[in-house]
Amino acid sequence: MSGDLRQNFLGRHVANLKLTGPGSEKDTRHHEISMGGAPVHYLPGDALGVHPRNSPRLVDAILRRLGARGDEPVPGPDGTPTTLCEALTDSYSLASPSRRLLELLADRGATEFRAMLDRANAEQLKHYLSGWNVAHDVLDVLDAHAGIELTAVEFAQTLRKIIPRLYSIASSQKAHPDQVDLLVVSVRYTVRDRVREGICSTWLADRWPLGSTADVYSQNQQKHFALPAGGDTPIIMVGPGTGLAPFRSFIEERRVLGATGRNWLFFGEQRRASDFFYEEQFLGYEKDGFLRLDTAFSRDQPEKIYVQHRLRDHARDVWAWLEEGAEFFVCGDKERMAADVDATLHHIVETAGGRTPDQARTYVETMKQTKRYKRDVY
Repeated sequence: MSGDLRQNFLGRHVANLKLTGPGSEKDTRHHEISMGGAPVHYLPGDALGVHPRNSPRLVDAILRRLGARGDEPVPGPDGTPTTLCEALTDSYSLASPSRRLLELLADRGATEFRAMLDRANAEQLKHYLSGWNVAHDVLDVLDAHAGIELTAVEFAQTLRKIIPRLYSIASSQKAHPDQVDLLVVSVRYTVRDRVREGICSTWLADRWPLGSTADVYSQNQQKHFALPAGGDTPIIMVGPGTGLAPFRSFIEERRVLGATGRNWLFFGEQRRASDFFYEEQFLGYEKDGFLRLDTAFSRDQPEKIYVQHRLRDHARDVWAWLEEGAEFFVCGDKERMAADVDATLHHIVETAGGRTPDQARTYVETMKQTKRYKRDVY
């Protein structure tokens, strides 16, 4: 079993492989991180915590906007003295402006923030900070108020600390004893003609050199996302996109252990030719009967097909597996995919299971309470 909830170690980046092929709209990568013999133990369903660093391009742009050299002394998040450049690179989040920064700018003449910061206008502020194609980061706010001068210390004191990112581990330690695998899509998008980058996904893809080390940690997630205790229990896994990661670890683990429980994976992405991650591995499991595999590649036909549609296609079999005691796992996008899959699960219980809507709700709720319905969503 995993021991402590959090186990720190020095990880060495040993592989950075682009899995998406020509024609893909995404840059999804397989990362391998050597544990260097550290006495760390993780289980399928656990996560890896990564401490990212900000893009030098973004740091340089902010320094230019502030009229700063970068060597100005500022306090770090814990009060330890450092330089402005080092603090912006290693310690402070530049993604979403803090309330403190907006308040400081409002006091210096940025009048539009005064109303926005009123508690009654919380939705307006939320839209400003995170709205689709609207979101403003720290550089946006500084650019929009270039006439307001801030000292290095004033600016640093308004910033929030970078929070480590957690990624579902995509490997079984029994299959890869001294290694952690990750499956990560590099987040890049454009707002107001400037490319924005996910701090951690692009740090992994572009700014953590192969062969170099960084502080990482394993995070025990067994309370809410663990394999069944018995190897004979069937499992149904729904993991589109990088939500596939923990299910690779599940299947590898059960393979090594010789678990007899049946395994059924629903995987979805945009195009089979360019976005079928670990295709050879999973097709091999399917070929030898260890895995039942259903895929949904949304852009390969005129009508978009997603994992919830595949679940409906096989409603009778899904219901039969549930009645045999199968555990049901979902990993991925919380707002859309997981909500759609949840609605589909209720529909399957109603239609294939012959239950009323109220009975279906009770059935699914019982699955949650008995830990037969587990979600790792974000």
